[in-house]
Amino acid sequence: MNTLDIANRAYAEDIKPAFDSMIDAIKKMRTANDPDTGAILCIEALDLLAKNAKAMSDDLRAGVLQSCDESGTISFEAGPYLVTRTRPDLPAMVTDEAALRAALPALFSPQPDKLNRTELTKRLRRGETIPGATLGAAPVGTIQIRTRK
Repeated sequence: MNTLDIANRAYAEDIKPAFDSMIDAIKKMRTANDPDTGAILCIEALDLLAKNAKAMSDDLRAGVLQSCDESGTISFEAGPYLVTRTRPDLPAMVTDEAALRAALPALFSPQPDKLNRTELTKRLRRGETIPGATLGAAPVGTIQIRTRK
């Protein structure tokens, strides 16, 4: 599928419906006695719009990548942007850790002690006094939005 087809499909099926839901929510906020309900509907529509926009962006990137691979293009200008086809470096794969450790022991570094923060927090919440540790300040609250069943 070419990039224009990708964009048209994503817009028609995902972006426009989510955008329309956001517009409807804003209209409800303007006419409601309690605009908070409309605000929640708007938040949900915007979250869906952001998710769909990210998916569309990812699909378009994949389409441009495929186009570059098919045409052999490694770099091109797109308006004010320079697009370059890159390939990631190959990662090292360990096939035999014992052989690697014997051949190059300097590649292995000892791990420092790791604090069990979960257990420390539990003990402090139970009221234990622990030298060198206290409970931090309470973070700013947020709202949680869940779908009703």
